[in-house]
Amino acid sequence: MTKKLKKALSFLVGAAALVSIGFGAAGQNAEAAESKAGGNYKEVIEFEDANNFEQNGDNYIDSYMFLGYSGSGYLYLVSGWGEVNFNVPQDGEYRITVVTNANTYKENWWYLDESDSGALLTTGNQWEQYAVTSYLSAGWHKFGVSAEWGYTALDYCIIELVSGGSDLPDGRSMYVKNGRLYDADGDDFMIRGVNVAHAWYTDNTWTSINAIADRGANCVRVVLADGSQWEKTSRQEVENIIWWCEERGLICILEVHDHTGYDDASRLNNAVNYWIDLKDLVNAHKDYVIVNIANEWLGTWGQASHWASTYESAVRTLRNAGIQNVLMIDTSGYGQETSTCIENCQRVYEADPMKNTMFSFHLYSVAGKDADTVRGNIDAMLSKGVAFCIGEFGNYQNGADVDETTIMQYCTEKGIGYAAWSWKGNSGIDTPLDMAIDWEGNSLSDWGNYVFYADGIGICATSELAYP
Repeated sequence: MTKKLKKALSFLVGAAALVSIGFGAAGQNAEAAESKAGGNYKEVIEFEDANNFEQNGDNYIDSYMFLGYSGSGYLYLVSGWGEVNFNVPQDGEYRITVVTNANTYKENWWYLDESDSGALLTTGNQWEQYAVTSYLSAGWHKFGVSAEWGYTALDYCIIELVSGGSDLPDGRSMYVKNGRLYDADGDDFMIRGVNVAHAWYTDNTWTSINAIADRGANCVRVVLADGSQWEKTSRQEVENIIWWCEERGLICILEVHDHTGYDDASRLNNAVNYWIDLKDLVNAHKDYVIVNIANEWLGTWGQASHWASTYESAVRTLRNAGIQNVLMIDTSGYGQETSTCIENCQRVYEADPMKNTMFSFHLYSVAGKDADTVRGNIDAMLSKGVAFCIGEFGNYQNGADVDETTIMQYCTEKGIGYAAWSWKGNSGIDTPLDMAIDWEGNSLSDWGNYVFYADGIGICATSELAYP
């Protein structure tokens, strides 16, 4: 929902780890430098054996300038590039490690396939290990270093599988499988929730969550901010929200709202970085927390390829950073351009090495305008075999009608989750979308009463807690 209230994707997918290492005599095996990280594939490639570098007269294979190398020597890269090629057996996350040395501090660049991976900073006079984790598809890839300052020794490269493409999250977690959302007990979970405007009304969130739980919902979708547009929702606030939800048995969909309607990939990257900063917190609550990456990113219609490719990168970045939660992705056009998601959802889903991503439509006066449109959108997504829900819907938007009855009725018939917009805090033309008259929920509006108590299709008739 657009705010009607009062108030470079870098290919670098993990911080490069700098580790000072020392080998004994020259020619020591590279295995001595390796730290096992799981998986069943590992390959060690010596740069001198690969012998693949720019033939410009400056670069050469050496074994005299630095001691303590592995194998028979190293590539001394003065200018240009040096790289290795490797063939991975399956889709998955791979850790790629390079060992380097120089006589003094140097700055160079490394790359994976055709994309920059980040800066290679060599302290000098010691062998140092840098590692980056990335999602790779099965087949051939290349990893290399491009000289900025040059005069750098490249000893060897390790490629090892961290997690395969079919891995499920570690420990108790919600997950998606065969087009359905499941709770951590393995039971099918159908979202019956309400949106809560935390970022703009922080003092009323606890009251709202309790009131929504009292009315019988099993989920809340909570508006957060990463600081790009509104005051950043702090880690402590997020921790409190999760705790309040768990206390009441509510699944918690957390979304960053700052990038609503923006088309620039950098805006989505801001949200991605926000989640990475909260990785350990959201991972610790995988059984309750769904990460809705960004609310309604990409407002302009007709940019389906941009939506798909940018979200592919975002999903891989989040997974490479270690986030294991179910991810939720809104379709384009302020959540209402359903064709974008219908045509590209499988592509984005396949980009997730954990296969733990679901999608969301926001059904208002375009995508939810009448019964045929509602049913057509839901049926089209069902045919794709991916998990999805209605992350927002109303009975009215911007002066136009929405077919809320068909939305709730057809979602109930097809077993699809929905979350109504919104508990309280709307203003202007969207004030009628307030479900509650007061934050405590002592009295509901006509819209709120319908969402909760509509016969056979409302929240109270169809909601089941994930963990009763």
